[in-house]
Amino acid sequence: MTTRYNYYSSHYVALTNRKRMHPCLVSRLLGSGGAAVCKVFNVVRRGASSSTTTTETTKTTTSNGSIHPNLDIHRLLHLRCVGVFAHIDAGKTTVTERMLALAGIVNRAGSVDTGNTVTDYLPAERERGITIQSAAISFPWKWHNRSIVQHDVAVIQRSQSDRGHVTNHHPQNDEDDDDEVTIQLIDTPGHVDFSVEVNRSVAVLDGAVLVVDSVAGVQAQTETVWRAIARPSMKHGIKKQEEEQGQRQGQGQKDKSMESRTTRDFHGHEPLACLAFVNKMDKEGCNFGYALKTLRQRLPGANPVAIQIPIFQTETAAATGSGQRSVNGNGQTDMTLLVDHLMAVPPSDLTMTSVQSGKFVGIVDLIDMRAVVWPDVASSDVGDVEECIPNVYNLLPIKDANEMEDENVWVGSQQVREVALASRQDLVASLADLDETMEDCFLMERSPSADELRCALRKLTMDRKILPVMAGAALRGKGVEPLLDAIADLLPSPLHRQPPVLLDQGNSTKQRFIENTSKRPSKIKFGHPLHPSLLALAFKVIHMKNRGGSGDGRVVFVRIYSGKISTRDTIRVISSNMSGEQGVKPWTERVGGMLELAGGRFDNLKEAVCYSGGVCALIGLKNVSTGDTIVSDSLDSKGKKGRKEQGQIGADYEIVSGNKCLAGVGAPKPVLTVRIEAENGEQQAKLMDALNLLVKEDPSLKVKETESVTLLSGLGELHIEVVVDRLKREFGLSVWTGKPTVAYRETIFEAFETPGMVNFDRTVGTTRMQAQVHLRLEPLDESQSVEDCMILQEPIVVLSQHVKEYLGFHADVEERELGQRCEIAQAILLGCKGALKRGPISSNAISNVKCIVQEIHSEGGISSLKSLPGAIRAASSNILMSLLNENKPCCSVLEPNMSIEINVPADMVGTVLSDLTTRRGTVGDVVMAEENDASNKALIYGQVPLAEILGYANNLRSITNGEGVFSAEYKGHSACNQ
Repeated sequence: MTTRYNYYSSHYVALTNRKRMHPCLVSRLLGSGGAAVCKVFNVVRRGASSSTTTTETTKTTTSNGSIHPNLDIHRLLHLRCVGVFAHIDAGKTTVTERMLALAGIVNRAGSVDTGNTVTDYLPAERERGITIQSAAISFPWKWHNRSIVQHDVAVIQRSQSDRGHVTNHHPQNDEDDDDEVTIQLIDTPGHVDFSVEVNRSVAVLDGAVLVVDSVAGVQAQTETVWRAIARPSMKHGIKKQEEEQGQRQGQGQKDKSMESRTTRDFHGHEPLACLAFVNKMDKEGCNFGYALKTLRQRLPGANPVAIQIPIFQTETAAATGSGQRSVNGNGQTDMTLLVDHLMAVPPSDLTMTSVQSGKFVGIVDLIDMRAVVWPDVASSDVGDVEECIPNVYNLLPIKDANEMEDENVWVGSQQVREVALASRQDLVASLADLDETMEDCFLMERSPSADELRCALRKLTMDRKILPVMAGAALRGKGVEPLLDAIADLLPSPLHRQPPVLLDQGNSTKQRFIENTSKRPSKIKFGHPLHPSLLALAFKVIHMKNRGGSGDGRVVFVRIYSGKISTRDTIRVISSNMSGEQGVKPWTERVGGMLELAGGRFDNLKEAVCYSGGVCALIGLKNVSTGDTIVSDSLDSKGKKGRKEQGQIGADYEIVSGNKCLAGVGAPKPVLTVRIEAENGEQQAKLMDALNLLVKEDPSLKVKETESVTLLSGLGELHIEVVVDRLKREFGLSVWTGKPTVAYRETIFEAFETPGMVNFDRTVGTTRMQAQVHLRLEPLDESQSVEDCMILQEPIVVLSQHVKEYLGFHADVEERELGQRCEIAQAILLGCKGALKRGPISSNAISNVKCIVQEIHSEGGISSLKSLPGAIRAASSNILMSLLNENKPCCSVLEPNMSIEINVPADMVGTVLSDLTTRRGTVGDVVMAEENDASNKALIYGQVPLAEILGYANNLRSITNGEGVFSAEYKGHSACNQ
């Protein structure tokens, strides 16, 4: 009998030593004389003095207060900022809770069913069992493969040496520091109605974990979050969704999509490196191979590769081991009695017939060739991680007899070893076209070492050329430990990411990448984690009573790209303005304090500092909104402070002055509107104040108030329901809502224009308003048919070269700048945009249209237009409205369409299809269950107008006897045929 070896045993010992206390709680118990460290989101208290503190508290600083670059490199290499994404009910919150329990943040893993999770802390989330708001938390994890950081340090040292930096990497207690990696985790919603939370999370993350249901595979919202991961545009990125949807088939298109993932999007934001975790492998009907197949077919450019294969316990083992829970000397289940009855399933197996009635018990790690087998514990004990410590077996032959003391050798079924070796060869073959080392191993028929394979996977993952796929069952406590290892090993640190692109606020429409063609070493760019100047993005705003410090309790969540931010710092806020209207001038504010981020717990931190790569919650900021850029108050080089900071930074760092900002955070447009009223006039004013606060928190929420009615617009029925619930719980307001109506729009499908110059001549009172305008309207995308599903875009108004020259400006001057410099141009733009807010058919706003002002003139010449700009504004507005009314046959009403996915019993497909047809739906595909699939379910994919599926859940349950479920996501607007 060999000595039992546990791969994760040292980590569990560390948990015991920590006594399962939160790191922030430990720091508070140490008192004023001890270490004052908060590991949550890299927030570090100043003034701590203790030899037992982590590297973060012993960092030396430079003359301007920033961390010494050598020590900062070490800190950043041990940092992972990761988000968890999935379709609703795929189990991402359960995965997050298991991670927190394994890291010692909580005593037991919480459960969505019992409503005691850390990250789902809102009452509405716990009642409904879904995630509504993204939640953030940080925790340490033991890094088992420290050779990776040594390679990264060597690369960065060479890079810094080229710039002339001294990079002797000798942090204190280096051996201990390399033993842990800090994971900053954000749990995001999976429901389409809360996709704005996904959009703003991907804008500040460095990596992602995509959780997939082992039975359903890729689902509707999985595709949505994948598009966000693959192209994380902060603003206006939604219009790129349709382009990526068209890249699903054909090898050439696949290669093109692959290439697009390795470049920045049009706003300069890198796509995210990603891992896939096939969850719920303990569920009836699970199929790892099918999930892998759907990842390949439905996610453009994903290129999934399995780095694990699942292990199942057959019926024979279950019968043999029934009632025989053998316990070893450590009080843990001994699996040696059962390993003879375990079977591994290769990724190519799409039927799972050999283990159809088996039980998922573990995985094979194809990198290290280890079998990780978890014990079968009672449901009541699953939450305790000490009851679920896995056994780890070496599948490779033992070469040295001395290794018998350290390795738990596999003595079970030979089938597991054979399938594992074959799957590892397939893994190497799939990487051979992408990595030279793997190509050499494949051609020479040599098995790569674990380090060689891990380094190849790490490089390809960070280059977004592959999607590593893993397996597990988080609810049963299986598979999450290797997932945490993969996050540390394969996902990038902030140092591996490119700095965000800065936009000039005064010229935001010219957004381009400037490449450095100089032969001399480039400077460290502003926004790089090693740059000492502050650059941060406010990606989320919430309001908490008695927490925010400002009058409305505002709490601002911030990602620090470079520099640091401290309590009581004075910051400069720059609002990103992409609408073309007059921008807001930058202003200064003072940071009142920071809050600890631990899911739903927000405790005040005194004298806190957050460094580059970190995420923190700031209080005391009165006017900061989602998407604002935060920089140091001394960034502008025009003042004395700016010159002083430039002297401190030195010549190795890029100096940026002026109103440079990040692109902001985008939000999808509302598709559903309801009428909302308070019970009485006194509460109506409170209702508007509450709605205004909620709109600041959620950019996808829109409120429109008229003299007679207040309209609330959102992304779906559930979105509106949650808002109404929050009004009642948080603000004490009882409101009435009307029947939902969808957000219709209008557009044109043919170009048309006025017959030359059209004269406008009106007399208002004693003032004569006269001007002549020549206008042309055309579709924004002439290649797109009105029958196609299009993503809504605001109408664009441009001035022709002739008009610009008439106004005395160069043809290259853009409309936004022209509107700020010329009253006549601003009047023309406002007049045309105002006319496009009401269409000729149903008075809905016009979208996806380009209006070109060809010519303008006035009897009194340009001097009369300058003296009375209102004349040209009235002329352009009235003439454009008349032009639309005259060409009404060329216009069309657009209605929102939804991509729908329906899961129903196979014998009820016909009934559901008939019902879908009566709702003006179109069926794209019907996927029937495999012959050996016990679930006997079918998946229906289609498209249906949103107006036809309001309340569809109740109707579907009625016609399927409660067995049918569906999910829908916004696809775009298309012509309304009735």
